[in-house]
Amino acid sequence: MKKNQDKKIKIVYLLPGGLYNSGGMERVTSIKANYLADAAGYDVSIVTTEQMGRPVFYPLSEKVTLYHLNIGIHENFGKENYMEKCISRFRKARQYRIEIEKLLLEIRPDITVTTLGLEIDFINKIKDGSVKIGELHFPGNFRSLMARKLSVGFIPNLVARIRTNNMQKQCRKLTRLIVLTEEEKTSWKNNQNVVVIANPLPVFPDKISSLEQKKAIAVGRLAHEKGFDLLIDAWKAVAEKHPDWSLDIVGGGNQKEILLQKITDNGLDEMVKIREATDNIYDYYQNHSMLIFPSRYLESFGMVQIEAMSCGLPVVAFNAPCGPKDIISDGMNGFLVKTGDTEGLSEKILTLIESDDLRQTMGKAARKTSENYRVEKVMQLWERTFGELPIQNSKFKI
Repeated sequence: MKKNQDKKIKIVYLLPGGLYNSGGMERVTSIKANYLADAAGYDVSIVTTEQMGRPVFYPLSEKVTLYHLNIGIHENFGKENYMEKCISRFRKARQYRIEIEKLLLEIRPDITVTTLGLEIDFINKIKDGSVKIGELHFPGNFRSLMARKLSVGFIPNLVARIRTNNMQKQCRKLTRLIVLTEEEKTSWKNNQNVVVIANPLPVFPDKISSLEQKKAIAVGRLAHEKGFDLLIDAWKAVAEKHPDWSLDIVGGGNQKEILLQKITDNGLDEMVKIREATDNIYDYYQNHSMLIFPSRYLESFGMVQIEAMSCGLPVVAFNAPCGPKDIISDGMNGFLVKTGDTEGLSEKILTLIESDDLRQTMGKAARKTSENYRVEKVMQLWERTFGELPIQNSKFKI
């Protein structure tokens, strides 16, 4: 994109939640914002709803402008009464719409990027002159998946389906919808606005693992969908054959105590440890010999897979929708296991433990795969996509 020298193109990211935790969407948004502001010369802003005075977790360029609305939409999650949740959500959503519309009319961005939070219900109706594009960081039917997996009852399931249908309807009205994998794109086959752009690596490390440490690692939010409880079940069989191997689970979340109890119940206190989330996860990868990715669902793209692979780690993953099989070539740079199959997960972990040569071969292939996700390569695709947008401001020449 050829940018006018007198004025930078303005991009606003609408990020549901905040930049205070170690989540994948937060990390990727920070990486892209930093690149666009520092390397590509864009005027970049990020709008959050849940920061509430907490510090930003990932490093962010001083050139990126932050707007923290502090609405507290996520406070709904703690409410037990479903009707109370609905009423609160309606009020918060109305407040969010008012504040977003006011802010966009003030900033007058050229491009507004929705990450498909509550704003997808109204973003197409805001007449601020910006081109609206969306980033889908989860399967398009994630609300229905979550409701079904959690068995929350008829009415919540119905509401989830209605909200999913509305989100998909609104996504079709966006100028572009960016999805992370070819697998996810197939579920939008009637949409002409869908483009596949994977998430970028934050860095491409020089140092890689020797794969000689008798340690495996799993990384992510300690939540039901991440499947760490299934991994603990699978590790019991691993520990029986190879008690000299250990497992580190790195992350924070509301299931920590549940997982710690499960570790104890399985007699794995000496072999399985939960480590605090870190902003320098590469130190962990470089001192482990494989990554295990046991997510049940809600995975559009496993950033931790690419990060670990860049450090030369082979990956054993559940083939959950919709990301692992876009990254992992089964038997080449890792293994794919049927989602929820803890015996199969144990078997593939044991295969890597018991073959040093296979571990090394897969690790080299994993490292090579990860080169496709260098930030420079991925951001070239973003700039090309921005260059194709019908930006209204006549000062910008595409």
